[in-house]
Amino acid sequence: MGGTETPTGRGFFGRLGDFVIRFPLIVIGLWVGLAVVLVATVPPLAEVAARNPVSVLPEDAPVMVTSREMSEAFDDSGGDNLLLVVMTDEEGLGPEDEKAYQKLVAALRAEPNGDIMMMQDFITTPQLREVVASEDGKAWYLPINLAGAWSTPEGGGAFTRVAEIVREATADAPMTVHLTGPAATIADVTAVGQRDIHVIEIATVVMVLTILLIVYRNVVTMLMPLVTIGVAFVTAQGLVGALAPLGLGVSDQTIVLMTGIMVGAGVDYAVFLISRYHDFVRRGVEHRAAIRQAMGSIGKVIGASAATVAVTFFAMVFTTLSVFQTVGPAMALAIFVCFLAAVTFLPAMIVLAGPRGWISPRRDLTTRFWRRSGIRIVRAPKAHLAVSLIILLGLAGCALTVQFNYDDRKTLPQSVESAAGYAAMERHYPVNSNLPQYLFINSPRDLRSPEALADLEEMARRVSQLPEVDTVRGITRPTGEPLEQAALSYQAGEVGIRLDDASKQITDHTGDLDMLADGADQLADALGDVRGQVFQTVATTKALVDALSTLQERFGGDRTLDDIDNAARLVSGMRELGDAIGVNVANVAGNLEWAVPVLTALDTSPVCAADPRCVSAREELRQLTVAGRQGVLDRIAALGRQLEETRGGQTIDQTLATLTGTLTDATAALRAAGLDKPGSLQAKIATMQKGADALADASRKLADGVQLLVNQTKEMGSGLGEASSFLLAMKRDATTPAMAGFYIPPEVLTQEEFAKAAEIFVSPDGHGVRYLVTTTLNPFSTEAMDLVNEITETARGARANTELAEADISMAGFTTTLRDTRDYYNNDFRLITTLTVVIVFLILVALLRAIVAPLYLIASVVISYLSALGLGVILFQYILGQELSWSVPGLTFIVLVAVGADYNMLLISRIREESPHGIRSGIIRTVGHTGGVITSAGLIFAASMFGLVFASITTMIQAGFILGVGLLLDTFLVRTITVPATAVLVGRANWWPAKPPHDG
Repeated sequence: MGGTETPTGRGFFGRLGDFVIRFPLIVIGLWVGLAVVLVATVPPLAEVAARNPVSVLPEDAPVMVTSREMSEAFDDSGGDNLLLVVMTDEEGLGPEDEKAYQKLVAALRAEPNGDIMMMQDFITTPQLREVVASEDGKAWYLPINLAGAWSTPEGGGAFTRVAEIVREATADAPMTVHLTGPAATIADVTAVGQRDIHVIEIATVVMVLTILLIVYRNVVTMLMPLVTIGVAFVTAQGLVGALAPLGLGVSDQTIVLMTGIMVGAGVDYAVFLISRYHDFVRRGVEHRAAIRQAMGSIGKVIGASAATVAVTFFAMVFTTLSVFQTVGPAMALAIFVCFLAAVTFLPAMIVLAGPRGWISPRRDLTTRFWRRSGIRIVRAPKAHLAVSLIILLGLAGCALTVQFNYDDRKTLPQSVESAAGYAAMERHYPVNSNLPQYLFINSPRDLRSPEALADLEEMARRVSQLPEVDTVRGITRPTGEPLEQAALSYQAGEVGIRLDDASKQITDHTGDLDMLADGADQLADALGDVRGQVFQTVATTKALVDALSTLQERFGGDRTLDDIDNAARLVSGMRELGDAIGVNVANVAGNLEWAVPVLTALDTSPVCAADPRCVSAREELRQLTVAGRQGVLDRIAALGRQLEETRGGQTIDQTLATLTGTLTDATAALRAAGLDKPGSLQAKIATMQKGADALADASRKLADGVQLLVNQTKEMGSGLGEASSFLLAMKRDATTPAMAGFYIPPEVLTQEEFAKAAEIFVSPDGHGVRYLVTTTLNPFSTEAMDLVNEITETARGARANTELAEADISMAGFTTTLRDTRDYYNNDFRLITTLTVVIVFLILVALLRAIVAPLYLIASVVISYLSALGLGVILFQYILGQELSWSVPGLTFIVLVAVGADYNMLLISRIREESPHGIRSGIIRTVGHTGGVITSAGLIFAASMFGLVFASITTMIQAGFILGVGLLLDTFLVRTITVPATAVLVGRANWWPAKPPHDG
């Protein structure tokens, strides 16, 4: 023991002790003054955290970049600060509920602060009703995008104000209303965390006080560590709060952990110093000298311990997740403040209280027990080491089966509003319905061409075929199925529609065609009448010739017509007949002028060809036009002129000869034209005028019918032209393999339905396209995160040799955020473990000036951590059925390894001090002297960590339990059995390559 009874020299901590001994009041005054100034000038840390929150992921995280690019491409006003208002009525939502819904929507639309960026209600968008209304008719939800990002002051303020509007508008609603979604969850986490801080602080203080009272059995001695921690805690919080606006991130988790870590580490440092001071006092060293020697002896251990924890925490600044970045620097600063208070403020109080006997040491009750324990270890190191390793390795093996939870909802008490809202949604909606995932394609090309759309559909088709993908909705498949207009059946239908339109033009205008046929019939009848009238005229003229022949026979051919008494009336009749023939033939010839174009139209009309009546009329009209072309009407007209020119002075022979020749020509012409069956002249002459009128009416009807036929034929031609263009465009444009099965004609791109879908799924410039992807998995599960990677890889695999070859493809959404969180956490955890191990090892090497001992000391703290994690898995995963929160392993690793290294440093440095005459005797003395100290420190630190168990947030409960049991394992197993047994077995090599502290 002699080596510990003499002054340790005038090192840094010795000189610091001298200063404190000389000016204790100044030291205490400086600390109290600093604490008071900080309290007066810096807001409470909880308020600072609310003003300066940090995002979960870094700004350059893939999901953050994708979300930002997608928002810019689509000019989305809403961000990720999503609030879901869930309305339920287990009896079924009715008219009164809808009135309350309308009142709520109206109140939200009148919101005056600009806190609502977008609201998807089924009042202004009725198509949304089937989406936001549950199938059982018992729930609606109203998605609201709030201003600001979640976890920011702007976002938090927007949530608070909008939540108040919702509560006021639905105060008298017959339905139950919950606020949930990411915005509400973050608000609940913040509120619960702030409430838990006070509970944790009270529980921690009570447990630590109890342990200190048992250890020291002295009220003043018990209060000294707490007073020291109180001053340090106030100072540290003030400093962290002052640095927060300068970029030091602070979260609610940081504040909670700061309480536990500062109490645990600060009390440990105080216990180390007070215990060492008591050791010297028990040996009879004078009060001030005892302080000086304790400072020189234990100060470097406390300094190394604090440096280990502080540097390890500070190294977290190199991580990417805010859960580590915000905790690390703040914890490092807090530990540094604790260290300064332990080596200045606490010694100053000891200087004042020591001479008065207020902190005199009580009789040591544990030294004998721990000395016997040391003897047993030295005598059977292998057995002790084997038993301890079996226990540790068995527990560590359970850690390999750990499963992580990334669902923040499960970390909150089920009584909070957001958790109740999620529970309501799970009762009435599929679990994946309210957390959409987006597949975003960002291309330097315009993706609205038929080729690009075909490639997009091929990509979407591949994604939709993944086993756990439920639906893929986008511009090429708005309903989750390929776009109807792009299907070959639809395109064939489009051709059919155009052909059917042509058919309907005929069917729908049957009346017009019947009118055309009727007109043709009337025309045929009229033409028949004209034909009969013409031939009757010819027959009458023939009868006249016969009469003249009779006159010639009876009176002689040289007599004139005037010489015959009864011939006067005959001459007059001949003239009138000739005049009538001329008029009628002129009318017929005039009417034949339109016959040629009518015949042309009827000859080319498939409608006329299909109607026998129209065919008959067409042939009658053709005969008449042929007669006109062959001069039949001209000959009849000549006969009429001869009759009209008949004079009484003509001889019968002259008249008969002239009429006979002309009549013969007319008769031959009529017979050649096939018009040789005239009717009765008397009747036909009477009806000739009527026939002319009927012919005129029939001509008009026929003209109107022909015009309709022409118009309909033009429409048919246009439809057939469109069908032809459609098919030719398919032949010309749909040449790639993808377009062979999916082709969107260019004209579809301008249709209203396509434009509506494009507003949702295609950016205004056409360079950005997004697909909404829903899966059959829980969006919070690790399987869903793995599926995000599979979807992305599948989509990217569809780019080769397509219009998407130069496009960037990525995903955004809540599950993607969790995926990135997991990826960053895994990288951060690897970084943390590496940095922690390296830092602790280097500090141990510097402290011990050795390499071998630091190696197994590092191994001991790592296995201690794994064992504690295994205990956590056993309790939470296997017994309570809870997955471990994803951030727990990283946070607990740093604390357990760094604090475990503290105890290692205290133990191994004391072994080195106590081993000038051999490692075995040194271990016995060290275990005897430090067993109680390490046990007390471990219990106190464990108690401070177990204080987290009184929190309401599952993450804190799990972290507190694992840290607490880890410290107990470290205290009662690793530090008291495993390390001493290993040190005995290693022997003199512990200090290699330095010289051992003895010669033997």
